[in-house]
Amino acid sequence: MLIFRRMRKIALTILIALVLCPLNAEVFYSSIINASYLSDFAMSAFPVSFWGEFGIDDLGLVENLNTKALVRVEAGMAQRTLRQWPETGEIISNPAEQRQYSAVFSEGLVGFEQGLIDNPEEGKPDFLKFSFLVGVRWEQAFASLEDIQSGNYGGVFSEPGYLSPSGEVIGVPELNGNKYSLSNSITLGIDFNNLDHHYLMPEGYNFSFDFIMGPWWLLNSPTIFNTSSTIDYWKILYTASYSHTFFQKDQEDAYMNLYSLYMDFDLGCQLMFGEAIPQHEMSVDFRDKDIPPRPFITDVAASLTLVGPEFLAVGTYPAVTVIMENALAAGRLLNSTSEEIEIGFYGTIGARFDLYILRMFRAFVGVYYDYLVPEGYGSGFDYEVGAYFTASF
Repeated sequence: MLIFRRMRKIALTILIALVLCPLNAEVFYSSIINASYLSDFAMSAFPVSFWGEFGIDDLGLVENLNTKALVRVEAGMAQRTLRQWPETGEIISNPAEQRQYSAVFSEGLVGFEQGLIDNPEEGKPDFLKFSFLVGVRWEQAFASLEDIQSGNYGGVFSEPGYLSPSGEVIGVPELNGNKYSLSNSITLGIDFNNLDHHYLMPEGYNFSFDFIMGPWWLLNSPTIFNTSSTIDYWKILYTASYSHTFFQKDQEDAYMNLYSLYMDFDLGCQLMFGEAIPQHEMSVDFRDKDIPPRPFITDVAASLTLVGPEFLAVGTYPAVTVIMENALAAGRLLNSTSEEIEIGFYGTIGARFDLYILRMFRAFVGVYYDYLVPEGYGSGFDYEVGAYFTASF
């Protein structure tokens, strides 16, 4: 319950700041319900986590630049795949031997954002901003819902070979002992925002640079909270994206989209060090799947999307997307006893059909061919079918 006591202190801090803030400052609140899904529950269609942000905007510390005090909270469930042997950290090369499990989690971050370069367009956020956040994350792992439904309440954790007798897990440090972890982190970030995220006509570019540290001495030692798990990592994360709409046309008899064509380019780079790196800090993935964890990981994805026509109502439309993605992972395998330095290259091409309903519900089917297959994956063609619901306010 420590995290909840900390969140009460955070809320009290925000309340005090409300009393002391300038008269032109504004209280804001936003949230979104779509942070994670479980593939073995409702075909991934039902969200099982919640993300929210609240605080004080326009504190007025710097003229014409926004200063924001904020709290971010995320809570829910996540589904993970055990891709490393617990006793050695080696990759589980046979996909049939990989096992899934679930984790319930709660994370809170408190800090501030400071604008550095103003946006000349009225109503748009600052071009460049700096952020400082202190975070606390709690996790508890348990069997996957599929295992529980079949009566196997221990799941992967009851299978010999997936947890060492001593409980000292190398491959997944947050599963040490009682499969419970409580960790702290500090994030320093720089964000440049010049992207219009219009759902039919995205245009512009942005990038971000974050330095996240969660070393063992930041109250991440098991001797402090008796969690049986040690968390220890340092991470540099760089992301960039660019979108361009080639053309768009409205319907003649209705204020709805007839068709539009746009491209997306996304780059993610992650540099990670540490002796015990939790899975939730692996920020860069490949086709929404885990990349074998190495110190340097980069992923590049480019896509072309044809949208339309909208029908029945605004925000209801089909879309066809063609995707190409490549990734690289280099260095010594993290959370393992291996000292060998390796470089892995991965690549995929594919196509996906989406149906959006009122911009709140999405159903999709995709087909992919992995021509450079990551270790521990199947080879050749793959497909995905799913749906999900998103609500934001």
